[in-house]
Amino acid sequence: MTETIIGIDLGTTNSLSASVFEEGPEIIGTAQDACMVPSLLSRTGNGWLVGEEARARLISSPTNSVYSVKRLMGRGLEELEEEIRELPYQVEAAQRKLVKIRLGEESFTPQELSSVILSRIKEKAEKLLERTIEKAVITVPAYFDDAQRQATRDAGKIAGLDVVRIINEPTAAAIAYGLDEKKQGYVAVYDLGGGTFDISILELKGKLFKVVATHGDTRLGGDDIDRVLVTLFTQSLLDQYPNLDLEDPSSRQILRKTAEEVKIALSGSMEVEYILELPEKRIKHRGQLKADELSRQIEPLLKRTFDSCAKALSDAGLKHGDIDEVVLVGGSTLVPAVRKGVESFFGRTPHVAIDPYKVVAIGAAIQGHLLAGGRRDFLLLDVVPLALGIETLGGTFSKVITANTSLPAEESEVFTTHVDQQTSIEINIFQGERELVQDCRSLGRFKLRGIPPMKAGFPLVEVTFRVDSNGLLTVSAYEKRSGTEAQIEVIPSHGLTQMEIDAIMEASFEHAVDDFNQRQLIEFKQTAERVFRGIQMNWKIAEEILDEDQRFSIQKQMEIVKQKMTSEDSQILKAELDALGNLTRPLADSAMGRAVLEELQQQNP
Repeated sequence: MTETIIGIDLGTTNSLSASVFEEGPEIIGTAQDACMVPSLLSRTGNGWLVGEEARARLISSPTNSVYSVKRLMGRGLEELEEEIRELPYQVEAAQRKLVKIRLGEESFTPQELSSVILSRIKEKAEKLLERTIEKAVITVPAYFDDAQRQATRDAGKIAGLDVVRIINEPTAAAIAYGLDEKKQGYVAVYDLGGGTFDISILELKGKLFKVVATHGDTRLGGDDIDRVLVTLFTQSLLDQYPNLDLEDPSSRQILRKTAEEVKIALSGSMEVEYILELPEKRIKHRGQLKADELSRQIEPLLKRTFDSCAKALSDAGLKHGDIDEVVLVGGSTLVPAVRKGVESFFGRTPHVAIDPYKVVAIGAAIQGHLLAGGRRDFLLLDVVPLALGIETLGGTFSKVITANTSLPAEESEVFTTHVDQQTSIEINIFQGERELVQDCRSLGRFKLRGIPPMKAGFPLVEVTFRVDSNGLLTVSAYEKRSGTEAQIEVIPSHGLTQMEIDAIMEASFEHAVDDFNQRQLIEFKQTAERVFRGIQMNWKIAEEILDEDQRFSIQKQMEIVKQKMTSEDSQILKAELDALGNLTRPLADSAMGRAVLEELQQQNP
C-alpha cells in the first residue's frame, strides 16, 4: 500500500495530525519540530502568521488576530450572539445566513481561516513524512450538524486536501484504543479540554459506532481549574498584604501563568512549592499546595461534568453499569482528581494510556489507514517503550522496569538512605535510557514520610513499579522496618511519539560510553565519601595500631583522592581509591575485629 491518508484533529485550541507507521499509529512530529499547532491566526501585510507565530499578536494586534474559529464553522450570526460578545475581532453577516470575520480591510469565511490552519498542518506533515499528502480524515465534535461538517470538509478542500471521511471526535478516541474491534457494547468518552466539556455515549454494533447521547458545557474546562488556583493564590497574597491591588493586567497574567504551572506540576506530584513574583510591586511570595487540596477545591467543577454525564446516560436510557469502556480526551483529564472522579462515577478504570491531547488524531489516523486499505494488525501500548525508574544519589537513573517489557508489568527494587536520621525520602520518577536523570524525562515525584530516625543505610525502602495493561503506572514505596508506605499514579507514555522514542534510544547508544563514565564517576565519589567517613570514625584506632609513616601515607592519599574527585576520568579516581584501600586495609581489619569483639561482649556479659 503506497497511499497515505493522515488523520487530523482540527481543534478549537490546538490542531495536530497523525499517521500509521510500521510500529503503529503515532502523532506526526518530534520534540524539536512540535506537531501541535495552536489554532491561532494573525493577518499581516505579508500574509498569515499561524500557531505560535500568531500568539504574541493576540495582545499587540487583537483586531487582526483570530482564535476559536472552530466555534464559527457553519453557523449563522443569530446563533453566535453569545460567542461574538466575547471575541475581540469583528464578525459580520454574510450570504445564506452565514458569517465572515473582518480583519482590517479584508473579510474571510470561517472555512477560509480553518483552511490556513489545515494548510500549515499539511505542510508540516509533508516535511516530516517526506511525501506529498493529498488525503485526510478530519474529526469534528459529535454535536456538529450537517452544515458544520460540510464547512469542515470545505476548509479541507481549500487547503488542498481530499477529506475522505469526517468522523466524530469521541469515535476517533474509541478507535485509538482498538475498541472498534469489540463486537458490541457502550463506550463513554469524557472530553475535558481547556475551555469546554463534552460527554458522548457511543454504542458499538459490529465495527460501527453510533452516538446515542451527548451532553456538555461550553464554559467549563482547564481554564476554570486555573481560575480556582488564581483565587487561592490571591487570598494567600491578601492575607500577607491586605491592601495589595491585583487587578492590573500584569498581576493577573502572572497569577494565571503560575496557576497553570502549578496545576500541571500537581499532575505528577503530591505537593508543589511555587513562587509568586510581582516585580512591579516588589513582592516575592512563596507557598505550597498539595494535590488533595486542589482536588477539594475543584469538586464543584467536577460535579458539573458528572451532572452532564448523568444527563447523557439518562438520554441514552442507560445506567452506570451499562457502560463497558470509558475513554478520556482533553489535556485537563491529566489532573489526577479528574481521573479518579471519572473512575468513581462510572465504576471502572478509564483508558488513559494514550496522551489525551493526541488520542483523537491517532484514532483519525487509524481510520485513514483502514480506508487506504491497510490492516489493523498492530498492537497499541503492548510494551513499556522506555525504561522506568527513579533518581538515586548523585542524580543517577536507577532503572526498575526496562524498555520493551511486556504489559502488564511489575518490578521492585530495595533502596536505602545516605543521611543519618532521615525521616522522609523523596521518590523522583523518570523515564529514559540514559545513565543520569538530567538526560531522562521526569514523570512525577512523591514523598515517603514518617520513617523513624535511623542511621544511614539502615532503612530498607522497597520501591515497586506497576504498569497495568492500560498503560497506567503506579509507583509505591514501602519502608520494611517501620511499615511506612506511600504511592502515586502517573502516565508513563504521556507525550512520547515513536519518533521521540527512537531518538531517545539512538541517543542512549551514542552516549553510552560517556554516560557509563559519568555514572561511575558519581558512584566512585560516593564511595570516596564513605571511605573518608570510615577513616575519620576510626582514626583513634589508627593512632594506636599504625606508625606515623603509615598514618601520613593515608592522609596524603586522601588528599590525592579528593583532588581526583574534581576530574572527569572515573578510572583515574578508581585507581587512587584502590591505592587508598590498600593503605587502610590494616586499619579496616583492626576496626572490624574490634567491632566484632564488642558485639560478642554485649551478647555475653
